[in-house]
Amino acid sequence: MDFVFVLTKYNDAVFKPQVSRALELRTELLSRDKQQKLWKFVDKMNSMKKAPEEVLKKRYVRYRIYGIILIFLGFFLLIPSVVRIKEMVIPLIWSIFAIALGLFYFRNGKKPKKVKETSFDKAAAKLFNDYKDLPSVKVIFTDDKIQLGENITIEYSNIERIFMTEDLFIIIWNERITVLQKKDLLSSNLEEFIGFIRSKLNNLFEVVNIN
Repeated sequence: MDFVFVLTKYNDAVFKPQVSRALELRTELLSRDKQQKLWKFVDKMNSMKKAPEEVLKKRYVRYRIYGIILIFLGFFLLIPSVVRIKEMVIPLIWSIFAIALGLFYFRNGKKPKKVKETSFDKAAAKLFNDYKDLPSVKVIFTDDKIQLGENITIEYSNIERIFMTEDLFIIIWNERITVLQKKDLLSSNLEEFIGFIRSKLNNLFEVVNIN
């Protein structure tokens, strides 16, 4: 049984983030194959709980307030302590400690970093520019090969990975990428097609599901 996709217009709000994530994950998987010990350490570090964004924002405000109060109290003690240094050694020490602690809190009360555009985001955006004006063509999955339009053929043995996202099938083959929208599958349902793809694995390529 053949599985047929008829390409329709691609949605950039779907395409860019999902393709970017697939490209990033592919790079990670290739790196994991080569640097297994390093990734064990990275996974251990990532397993530690990280504070949610809302908690980080509240912590930023709280640390800044602590810092300002401690610095103010420190200078409040420092001025008279310097004037009468012999009589107020202990308050002088406490004032220096309070200022140092206040500066520590103030400097560590950093705003959560804004998410910057990554190289994967740029690559996905560039790829989308190639896809947005793509003519409507058929992509046919047969038992032996994948036919892209009339002129391009992909052997299953040439596939490195197929990433399945919420809306897309992203095929990496011969250092090239083909993106298919799930909604463009016409000949059958998604479960049948996914079962067909998995039946073609035979240690030739990997299917990666991205939630």
